[in-house]
Amino acid sequence: MLIMLFVTGCARDQQQAAINGSQESLQEGICQNTPEDTSQAALLTPDQDTPDDTDLSLESGLKSPPLQQRSTKECYSLQPTCTQKTKKKGGRCEPQSLPFARCRSGIKSCGLGWNNGPLTWFACEKKQGNTSSVPRAGSVLILDAVTRHKMPTGHVAYVEKVFAEDDAHYQIVFSHTNYDRQCSLETNIKASYNSSTKNLDIYSGAWKDWGKRLPVAGFILR
Repeated sequence: MLIMLFVTGCARDQQQAAINGSQESLQEGICQNTPEDTSQAALLTPDQDTPDDTDLSLESGLKSPPLQQRSTKECYSLQPTCTQKTKKKGGRCEPQSLPFARCRSGIKSCGLGWNNGPLTWFACEKKQGNTSSVPRAGSVLILDAVTRHKMPTGHVAYVEKVFAEDDAHYQIVFSHTNYDRQCSLETNIKASYNSSTKNLDIYSGAWKDWGKRLPVAGFILR
């Protein structure tokens, strides 16, 4: 009896070791080529040494099928991510605006990795003919650089609804994350868009007081 218990205990230990090894291998695959910094402060504090909203997410390790839209709940989750070691030992939160919009829209093309930001993503999609100056529900809104508000790489939002008023004026409802550089989520944000001037005026949410005449690069289409 003692021999059987000993053997059973060893088998369980081996099974648990195998599970732990698999989890470690998965984590290494997700964080490949990325030095780890798993301190709690690093996981929850935006990294000021990297441009805001660049695509440094777990996309490369957790890809979903092309054009598979997901719900806001599925796409939004504050979670640990791979971080780069810096002199300040900073980290970044997730999901930033670009990975969130990719998840909601299902648009996985032009994944340029570590150097991919809102405007580089838009430029790549534009070369492939996947952009427009006219919004559509399910498209991705790309705000142009706004230096006065410290958005040198632009910003990304997912377009939930579009209401056309005439040939040039539209009412838009969108969702986005990282508007506060803490990866917080805002939904049902209302704005008006002029496709002639390519300007956006935001009327609700955290940016309603200053978000007027924001330059729009365009929309990435499904």
